[in-house]
Amino acid sequence: MKGLKIMPNSKVSIIIPVYNVEKYLRECLDSCINQTLQDIEIIIVDDCGSDKSMDIAQEYAKNDNRIKIIKNKQNQGPFTSRNNAVLAANGEYLVFLDSDDFLDLRACEIAYNATKNGYYDIIKFNAYNYENGNTTIFDKILENDSFESLQEYANYMYRQKGYPRWNLWSIIVKRDIYLKAFEILNSKDRIIMAEDALMSFVLWNLSNKFCHISDILYYYRNNPDSSTKTKNKEIIARNSKDRVFVIHKIKAISKKYKFNSKIAKVFVENLKYYEYCDRLMYRKINKIVFKIYDKYFRFKRRLRVKFGV
Repeated sequence: MKGLKIMPNSKVSIIIPVYNVEKYLRECLDSCINQTLQDIEIIIVDDCGSDKSMDIAQEYAKNDNRIKIIKNKQNQGPFTSRNNAVLAANGEYLVFLDSDDFLDLRACEIAYNATKNGYYDIIKFNAYNYENGNTTIFDKILENDSFESLQEYANYMYRQKGYPRWNLWSIIVKRDIYLKAFEILNSKDRIIMAEDALMSFVLWNLSNKFCHISDILYYYRNNPDSSTKTKNKEIIARNSKDRVFVIHKIKAISKKYKFNSKIAKVFVENLKYYEYCDRLMYRKINKIVFKIYDKYFRFKRRLRVKFGV
C-alpha cells in the first residue's frame, strides 16, 4: 500500500481510538488497509496508553499514507477520542472501529454502496461476536430494510424488543450529520460507558433517511479486559455514573430540541435497565432479585410493543 494516494475527500473515514491494545491492533489495522474500497482514510487516535500500540500504529502509517495519527494531550476516553478524529476527518461517511475489533474486508465497499450515492444518512449493518477464532451472531440479524423519515424509523424502533442497537461501530453515517451533533453535545465530555447511546440518539434525530442491510461486516471481540466485562467495583460504579449522566443528557436535549419522543423513551428505558444491572452487580445482590428486575423490564417492553404504553 506504500505510496497509495488518497483523494482530498475520501469516500469513507475509518475512526479508531487506540488505548493499550497492542495484542489486537495488527489484526484491526490489517482489516482496514486491505479494504476492497481503497478510497478511504484511516484515522488513529492515540489516547495516551502505556503499551506499544502506537509503535505498531506508526509502523503501519509509514507504509500506508491513508493512515493519519492524531494524539490526545491526555487520556480522554473513547467519546472525546472519536470526536477529535471526526474533526480531523475528510471522508463523506464515517465508520467507527474499536481497536480490539476488526472489519470484514468488504465492509467499507458494501456499506458505502448501500448509501445509494448519499441518499441515506445512516446505514446499519450486522456483526459477529468473535472469541478464540469462533464467530456467533451479535444479537439478531437485521434484514434489508429502509425508512424514508425519522418518524417512520422511530415507529419501527419503538416496536422492537431489546435495546435499539446504538453501537456506533455498527453504522456508517454522513460526516456532515456527525459534525452537526457537536452543536448539541459537548464533544469534550469524558464518557466511558453509554457514549455510543448518547451520540446515536442525537445522530438518529438529526437524520431523515435510514437503511438496514443484512450483511455481517463487523467482528466484535469478546475482550475480557473491556469495561463491559469488568468485575472491578470502581469501574462498575463509574459505568453506572456514566449511564445516569447520559440518561439526564438525553432527557434534557430531547426537551430542548424537541427530538422524537418515542426514540427518547426507548433509549432512556434501556439505559435505565442497564444502569440497574450495574447497581445490582456493584451491590452483589443475589440472583433472585436480579431475575425479578429482569422479568419486570421484559414485561414493560412487551406492554410497550403490544399496547404502545
